[in-house]
Amino acid sequence: MKGLVFCVLALSVSAFGQLAGNPDNWCREGFFTRDSEKFSAATVKAARTAKIYFYNDDKDDCPGPSCRRKAFLVGGDEVLVNRSYQGYSCAWYTPRKGRPTVGWIRTTDLMINDRLFDASAKAWLGEWTYDDNGIEFTENKLPGNLNVTGNATWVGANPGNVHVGELDGRYEPKDGVINYSDGDDEYDCKVSIRLLGKYLVVADNLKCGGVNVTFSGVYTRKSK
Repeated sequence: MKGLVFCVLALSVSAFGQLAGNPDNWCREGFFTRDSEKFSAATVKAARTAKIYFYNDDKDDCPGPSCRRKAFLVGGDEVLVNRSYQGYSCAWYTPRKGRPTVGWIRTTDLMINDRLFDASAKAWLGEWTYDDNGIEFTENKLPGNLNVTGNATWVGANPGNVHVGELDGRYEPKDGVINYSDGDDEYDCKVSIRLLGKYLVVADNLKCGGVNVTFSGVYTRKSK
């Protein structure tokens, strides 16, 4: 079973535990990878003709019937789930094109995929992207090690207001996880990078570049 990991993975609680201060009913893209201690892959249980809707979190009684959004999934679509709340699961859906959709889905409409994923060093290789951010893994001379490079960008409203961040190091994945760190100081960049099948679940400590720069997000492998 070496090189395989279950689809449920835990974040380092000390570095990236559930964010304090966020309401329990929030399910949002900007917090998704940092607002939980575990993640699961799940498949929508429905016919391809059925519509399984997302639900908002913008009112006190959300998620619920009055919070239904226009966005929906169909049977067979795959999502990542980070936690549940009152019968709903916070889900992240990455389409083939366009931006991801993040929101609550009824837990009864999802089937957790309790399967093993390849987490060997070779499974990481290639370039992965989320928005304008990119993380690339290449082979290193040391067996089982990978070269890890990355770039993240934040663009402000005013022209020329651009902040950037970079990753550059060598790491050996452990049980499907790379814990990137520039040092032991509280202000050093720290990033949890987790391989979950066809996804990279990335969470950082918001100290990996200029103001507002973050690598946090769900990445998919860039097509060749």
